[in-house]
Parts: sequence; C-alpha cells; structure tokens
Amino acid sequence: MKHLRAVLVTASAALSVACSSGGNTVATSSGTSASSSSGGNPECPPCVTDKDCATGSRCGQFGGDIYCAPDCGTVACAAGRACTQLTGAEGQQVQLCVPQTNVCGGSMGSGGAGGGTTSSSSSTSSTGGGEKCGSLDGPDLKACCVACKTYNKPCQSNGCYGGWWCNADTCHCQSPPAGPCGTASSSTSASSSSSSTSSSSSGGTGTVGPTGGTVDTLRFAIVGDTRPASIDDTGGYPNAVIQKIWQDVEAHSPRPAFAVTTGDYMFAKPYGAQAGPQLDLYLAARAAFTNIVFPTMGNHECTGGTASNCGQGTANGITNNYTTFLNKMLAPIGQSLPYYSIHVNGPSNAWTAKFVFVAANAWTSAQSSWLDAELGKATTYTFVVRHEGSIATTAPGVTPSAQIMANHPYTLLLAGHTHTFAYYPSEKQLITGNGGAPLTGGINYGYVIGEQRADGAMVFKEYDYSTNAGQQTIVVKADGTPTQ
Repeated sequence: MKHLRAVLVTASAALSVACSSGGNTVATSSGTSASSSSGGNPECPPCVTDKDCATGSRCGQFGGDIYCAPDCGTVACAAGRACTQLTGAEGQQVQLCVPQTNVCGGSMGSGGAGGGTTSSSSSTSSTGGGEKCGSLDGPDLKACCVACKTYNKPCQSNGCYGGWWCNADTCHCQSPPAGPCGTASSSTSASSSSSSTSSSSSGGTGTVGPTGGTVDTLRFAIVGDTRPASIDDTGGYPNAVIQKIWQDVEAHSPRPAFAVTTGDYMFAKPYGAQAGPQLDLYLAARAAFTNIVFPTMGNHECTGGTASNCGQGTANGITNNYTTFLNKMLAPIGQSLPYYSIHVNGPSNAWTAKFVFVAANAWTSAQSSWLDAELGKATTYTFVVRHEGSIATTAPGVTPSAQIMANHPYTLLLAGHTHTFAYYPSEKQLITGNGGAPLTGGINYGYVIGEQRADGAMVFKEYDYSTNAGQQTIVVKADGTPTQ
C-alpha cells in the first residue's frame, strides 16, 4: 500500500453564531452582523448549543429544529410566546419562551413545543394524546425507543422524553412531525410512511432498522473521522462541517436508507469529562439525517492512541471515552458491544448484504471468534467496517482481523483513521476519513454515497461537503473487483 504523504491542513473555523433573543441579527465569526435568514424567521435563531445564544436565551428543540429562545427563568415571556418545558440541544430538560404561532417554519401544536396533538389529516390518528403519524409514534403510545432510559430522563410511553416522537422503523427518537401528517418537513420526516415507498426521499421501497432490513436497492452513506484538532478542545469541535455533511446526506436524492461511520467522534482525555459534551455535539449535528446510523469505534473512543485497546480485560480497560461511546452511540441502536453486524437484503432475498463492524481498539479473542463466524455467513455483498485501514498495524485488531478477512470473501473494507478519501483497489479498501477532523492531502471535507447498480455492481461516489459536487467515483463488483 502506498503511504499517504501529506501535510496537515488546518480545518476552517466553525461558524460561531450568537443569537439575539429578539432574533433580528446574528453575529458571524468575523464579528460582523448578518441577517439570520438561514433559520427562516429572525425570531428563531438556529443554534447547536447554549453558547450559540445570547444572554438570557438557551438552545432548545422545537418547531422541527433547534433554535434559541428566551429562558423562562431569566426573563418574562413576551406576548405571543409561552413558557414551555422541552428538550434542550444537549438532551436536558429546559423551560423556554416558545412562539405560540408558526414563526419558525414548523408546526408546534397548541403549546409551541411540538409535543401536543398535530394538525388533523386523514393519515393521523389521535387518541387522547396517543398520536400516530405513519411510523412515528407520539409520546403516549408504547413504542420501541429507549432514549429516556439511556439518558436517565423521565420516560414517555414511547420511550422518548421531552415531547419527542419515536420512529418505529429505526427505534430513534426525533422531533414531532412538522405540519399535517404526510407533509412533514425534511428535518422530521425520518420515515413518515411505514412502507417507505417514496424512492425520491427515503432510498426506495423498504426500511432499515437497528438489526437491518429489506430494501429494493442497496444505498447507504459513509462518513468518517469527526473530531477537534486538539485534545479536550470541545469549543473547537467542527460543528459547522459535520452538520453540513449530514444535511447534505439527508438532502441526497434518493436519500440513503442508512449510514455507516468510520470512527473518531471525539478527541478527549480518556478519563476526563469532555467525551460526553463532544459526542453530544456530534449527535446534535447528526440529527440532520433522519435515517438510522451505524457507528464504528475508533482509537479516540478508547484512549486516543492507535495502539490502545479498551474493554473488559484489555490493556487499557474501561475508559470514560469507551463507556461514553457505548452509552451514547451504540445503546440507542440496541448494541452492547463495540463490534456487531447487520444484514440488509433485497426483496425475497434477491441479493443479500452484511455489514460487519470491527472494533480494532477493543480487540479480544471473543471478537476474533465472532468475526470468523460472521464472515463465514454467505452473502452477496460483505462490507467490513473498521476504523483503521491496513496501514495502521499498531492497532491491536488490524492484523488479526485482516488475517481472518483473508480467509473469507468480502466486497470492501470501509475504513477511516487517515483524514482523507482514498481507494486502494489491490487491497479492496475504501478510506473515508474526511468528516471534520484536520485534513491530510488535497481532498476537502465530504462524504460518500454507495449505491447498487442494476447489474449488481456497487458505485461509490465521494462528494465535497461545501459544494455537494461529486469528486471521485469508483465501481466494484460484489466480490470487490474494480469495474466500469
């Protein structure tokens, strides 16, 4: 393999937005003022964390998105706003003065928080607060979500908290449907029809949930390596880059049915306090994509060292970074171990695919046996998702997992670790590591869409996040052989 020789390219600074409670202007990172037209109405300045809001305001989830609003405990609510308990940007419960009318561009119900009865339509059923909109289950319906238990919050019947709804297809909580059921905005319509028949928005017929699923066309996104440049620099987290990437993935038509990520979502001291805040920033940005995401563990989810090994009985044991990754990114999709697999198949098993997620920084003999057994299951396509590429042999699981892979057929190794995009046909290896971490080489930040072609070949196209223009395309057969 050719070693990548490149200089470090400093990431462009994330846009720092200071929201005024009145909302007429926002301050840009250069200190100048600009109209907050990106948020729709200036009375609803967009935000990612409380730091983005002016004094007296906080960042909350309402109106189908995340906006700044005055804190009820700090100021009295102005006319046209109501003090409403809802979920903050980082999952905490907050009380904000939320607009009572639809000034943010989304439907907020009678209380403004989006947790009440939605507008009536023929496709919405309401039974005393037990709303249902396609595959979205309202707060008072029993559903498969577990976010409230994961984050130790007051539980609604659907397993969410703060007025959020449960997507029964993905078992993820999300903001309530914006507008009448069936006409939800793109920010909240994760899969508003249980049959998911809209090929222009949700990737074709079929759905993918925590354990996999069935779709007519295999179509997924790949995003990799999102972390600040310096340890514990949570203020320097690349919010603007990763949010734009996930917005681009969401807007891709047809929208991918799911996404895989190649690791390194934080840069934090292994026993420090910044792993949680950094993952909260990542997850807030990732929420722009409304379908399910399957994450891979990176070395920064252990100690940060490529040679580190975490988990019970390993050299580095249980770090805060490791535990936080398991709790915040894997538990919500029903995974308790850092290695797992999902199966996605075509109608009537016309084709089959498995995605095998290897944790090279949580390597044990148990994972070795599991990997050999998983790769031994025959499928049309096999994608091994591992953080480190084949060059990073100091990672405990790279060499042993490569030896196991050599004994089985597979389509591609999907990796990150190196902060660029690259393809190595002789090694059947695709590197996607340009998701926000400091770049190496001349490839800009971006993402990859993998899509099944009519002849069975898989087409992978890399997109520049700023222009959304396709940069490079590779095509491989199901056995990983390059083709046109």
